[in-house]
Amino acid sequence: MPNYVKIPREIIYNKDFGDKRVIVFSYLCSRRALDDTVAFSISELCHWSHLKSNYHDGKINHKYLEMLELLSRYGYFESYPNFEKLAKEKKNSTDYYNIKINIEKFDTPDNFGIIYFDELSKILNFKEELKDIKVNGEEIDTTRMSSAYILLLLSYIRVNMNRNPDKPLCCYRLYQKITEDIGLSERYISRIVEILDVMDIIKFQEGKRIRYKKQDDKYGFLTTPKVFADCRHYVKDENGNQIIDPNYDYKTEIQNQLKILEESQKKM
Repeated sequence: MPNYVKIPREIIYNKDFGDKRVIVFSYLCSRRALDDTVAFSISELCHWSHLKSNYHDGKINHKYLEMLELLSRYGYFESYPNFEKLAKEKKNSTDYYNIKINIEKFDTPDNFGIIYFDELSKILNFKEELKDIKVNGEEIDTTRMSSAYILLLLSYIRVNMNRNPDKPLCCYRLYQKITEDIGLSERYISRIVEILDVMDIIKFQEGKRIRYKKQDDKYGFLTTPKVFADCRHYVKDENGNQIIDPNYDYKTEIQNQLKILEESQKKM
């Protein structure tokens, strides 16, 4: 069995699904049985994501049920309960229901972002993981932060991470571009990047600001993309098992990518 969940690009980029799209999809993948069914209760889904059930309109139960309803409309399930009816019941139900997933949608052969189970566990429990950790003498701000946001950004970085060994194993983006693609604000993106870095999941570095001469002979500065790399990298051994690459160094990958970006800026 794989030790990760695969988040399809369609899920990551479809802002119509809402900001809970990756956390709900991760839940379905992690609870998937061998017969491609998922037995779920809305209370158990809330408990799994370290949240307290709340059945009132607009609260977490309804948000999760709305996401499940959208997935059913987009053909991710072959059979499923009446999610709208469940939402109208307005109760913290512990009743379990079965979903039969569409394997063609879940088992996408390419264009997906991987989240490993140990990373998923850390992120779901991020407040406890970050407790007592300080950066530059200050505690990390987790106010109004959610594991759903963190998982969304992580999956976005992973789906865009270069996997060609002939090039740096990195992803580089401006925060503005990330906002356009997945809907998170630049302020939240900045905070999540810091959290992923502290948790040793994703490392990053900012490129040098580029000074240029404008038409009025005054000088301005170009904001360069942030460069992201996995803290660890997996390879397969001679038996086809995934192992951590002992020769991988995220610092080297980031520096190589920054050099390429700087060279391309000089040619502009």
